[in-house]
Parts: sequence; structure tokens; C-alpha cells
Amino acid sequence: MSQAVLPDPWPPFLPQAALLACEGEQRREAGRLHFSEALLFLLRHVSHPQLSELADWACNEPGNLHTSQISHMRNNKVRMLGTKALDALGRINQAAWIQRHRPECLEGLGCGPLSPRLRQLLEAYQPLVDPISQEPLGCGGFMAIYLGYLRLPIERPRSLTPEEARQLADRLGEWLDGELSARGWGFREASRRLQQAWTGEKAGAERLVRVIGGLEEYGAKQLAEDWERISMATAAVLERDDLDPWRLAEILLGSEAPAGQTPAAVEKSAEGPLEETAEGPAEESAPKTKTASPRRQRRRGAGTSPAAKRSSKAPA
Repeated sequence: MSQAVLPDPWPPFLPQAALLACEGEQRREAGRLHFSEALLFLLRHVSHPQLSELADWACNEPGNLHTSQISHMRNNKVRMLGTKALDALGRINQAAWIQRHRPECLEGLGCGPLSPRLRQLLEAYQPLVDPISQEPLGCGGFMAIYLGYLRLPIERPRSLTPEEARQLADRLGEWLDGELSARGWGFREASRRLQQAWTGEKAGAERLVRVIGGLEEYGAKQLAEDWERISMATAAVLERDDLDPWRLAEILLGSEAPAGQTPAAVEKSAEGPLEETAEGPAEESAPKTKTASPRRQRRRGAGTSPAAKRSSKAPA
């Protein structure tokens, strides 16, 4: 059968012809997967609780977007989107764009009061825009993604398996401390640069600084949630344009990955991101004992490591 000749230009209000040509079920399944990718893109810059907080503000009513809903949508476990969740995502996305590009229009959106904290979250949030019109997506745009009628030019984010996250949590602090030391930066200067480069909530940057200093250890689940922001901050501070989340994971896992898991296999991430199950959060292995660098040992002091504190509380 001959292929239909399409008019040029194609009407801009219609979805791409290639998407319309797909069978319905195939298109909708691809749309659900791409919706998860779009949400993962948003979560690179704000956390689940922060996105929920922005939803309360943008809709000027509480409870439209819960963190559990965000997790299910992120992990492609939702077969039918709720209208409130769609409404919230669209309102957040448009309000964030307006705040950045047309702040004089913000008052007319019906959002809640804008606090300094919300301003900080809106600065971190990266709005999704239509690839043709470059206008921010509203609730209709998010539904078009979900139904497979709209695809955005976003790269697939790096998902960590539970085992990868455990290994990275064990290795990140020592590796990054060495990289910062090699550049001649003291702990205070390195901390300042990292916090300046961090996108998202300030607590995440402070946690990374404590990990580098040997004052805290990442849990596997927390590291998986922070990985995109950790990678972006690391690349910015080290001035490494090639250091995306994939590359940083490969460097840290390297040849020391478990048997059968080569650096090439890291990209498969077959088990998907860490998530909460019916039995509770993903189980994390106990922190491994490792020898800190002299600089980290001096900063945290003898006997004040997290492992030492835990053992000191143990009953005799």
C-alpha cells in the first residue's frame, strides 16, 4: 500500500503524523512510558515533597498531588490519571514559567501567596514546554503526553538499581572528597561551591557536604532520589561537561562492580528505581566500614563517624 502524501506544513494544532499513525494501544503505552520520563525530568530539579508543595500553592488548595501519587506516576504504575493530578501538574508548570518570564501575570493565575521558600522552589523547577510553540504545558499538554500524542525532546534520566545505589552510596563521599582535594580546595571552599551549584532544596546540598566530610552516610534510597542533583552539582563544581548521571555512575562503579555487572550493564538498570513497596521502603544494607582519607578523618574526629556513634549506643 502506498504511503499517504502529507501536506507541508502540517497543521501545528495536530499531533505529529507519525504518532497518529500508531495503533491505539501501542501509542497509549508509549505515552505512559514517556509521561514517566517527563515526570522524572521534573524530579531532577525538585523532590517529591517539593512538587507536592508547589501543587498546593499553584492550585491554591491542599491535597491535589500527594507524594505517593508522584511515585506511582514516576514509576509508570498508573493506568489512569486522576483529574486533580493533571490539573496540579499543569498549574505548577504554567505558574513556574509565568513566574520566570511574565511575573506581572502571576497574580491573575489564582495561586496562593508566594513565600521566599516557594520562590526558591520555582527557581529550581524547570518547566516543560511544547517543542513547536515553546509555550509551557498545561494540564492538556500533560494529558497529550500520557495518551501518546505529544513527545518532548528530553533525554532518558538515569535510573539506579538498588544494588547500584548501595555501591554508589558507599563510594561517592570518598571519591568526591579526593577530586575536590586534588583541586586544592579546602573543605569550606568546596562546600560553598557545591551548595552554590545545587538545584533544589538546600537540605540536599547540606546532606551532600556532610557525606563528603565523613559526617553522614547516604542510604541507598536517599542517594537514588538525589542522584540527578548530585550529578549536576558535581559536574558544575568540577567543570566536567561530560559528567552526566550515566558517566558519573560508570566512573564510581567501574571495574569494582559485582561479578557479572560491567560498566556497560550499568545502563540497563533492569530493576528500575528504588521505590516503596507494600512492606515499606526498599531495604538498605548496613553501611560498610571503610578507611577515610586523612582529611576526612581530621574533620569528623576520632570516634565520631556515624558507625561509631551507632556502636556507642549499642547495649553492652
